[in-house]
Amino acid sequence: MRHFARILFCIVLSASVLPAMAQEAVIATVNDHPVTGFDVQQRINLMKFMGESRPEKLTRKAAANAIINDYVKIDEAKLGNINPSEKEVDERLRQIAQNLKTDDAGLKAKLASAGLSMTVLRITASAQMAMSRLLTAKYREKVAVDPADVDKKLAAIKSDINGKVQKMEADPRRQPVKVIQLQEVNFPVEGNDPQLIQSRAIEANVVAQKLTSCGGIKAAASGIFNVQVGRKIEADARKLPPPMQAQIAKMKVGRALGPIRYAKGIQLLAYCGSRVLTPPPINVTLPTRDQVETMAMNEKYQAAEDKYVALMRKNAVIEYKDPSYAQ
Repeated sequence: MRHFARILFCIVLSASVLPAMAQEAVIATVNDHPVTGFDVQQRINLMKFMGESRPEKLTRKAAANAIINDYVKIDEAKLGNINPSEKEVDERLRQIAQNLKTDDAGLKAKLASAGLSMTVLRITASAQMAMSRLLTAKYREKVAVDPADVDKKLAAIKSDINGKVQKMEADPRRQPVKVIQLQEVNFPVEGNDPQLIQSRAIEANVVAQKLTSCGGIKAAASGIFNVQVGRKIEADARKLPPPMQAQIAKMKVGRALGPIRYAKGIQLLAYCGSRVLTPPPINVTLPTRDQVETMAMNEKYQAAEDKYVALMRKNAVIEYKDPSYAQ
């Protein structure tokens, strides 16, 4: 019995310890920095916190290699003695807090609510600063864009957006639609007695002859037993049966179609007019030139960063403990 209890205890202990062990397991090392499963999840959480939504950037493999790249940048900057100081990183975090309209304590609280520690943001900020210095101080890379290229890119973006808007506006589903407005006037019949149905049809015809407006249905039906004003109908003119379309085209507003046989008796359809439904115009906000210039600058910077990080990784000691994370 004691032996069974010991086995049961070990099973329970393993169930609680194994997930934690998986989180802390080192999946890779870069120089002397270990990267754990916990670090990877922290990076994914941080990217989501910062607004990243692209699925390919939020995989565990992508997050692990982003962490490795950060350590490569930091270590390369240290070798050149151009790494940011603790005080400079503190100032960068303060700027991030201000951008989020809070202070240091508020930033820490926001990170905590997202399951993040300040450490993961600190490493990322330090790596960004290190990379900026490496590009200018070590690689002498001047990231700039030609104004003519910005103008060309802006024109291409505007042309693409306008082309898509024109295509959407030309969609048949967005064309103006004529809607016929009808009002049901019902003459209920109990049972299927042909004589009673015929009698109600005659009464409906009397009402139809008197009817001159949709607002005058009750007056036209005065003196006739159990006449019910039913629901209002707005029908797409294109979808009405052709004979009905032809009849309505000749009718004056306020007159009635029928009598018509329906499931519960006899019915008139008072023609209350028509209206044209026009979809609202498609409104798009075109980017400004400054926004396009920033976009182009970011693309240039990213291309330069990718180029030199690839070089730096060749000189770094990177070992994947879990091969599934390898590039």
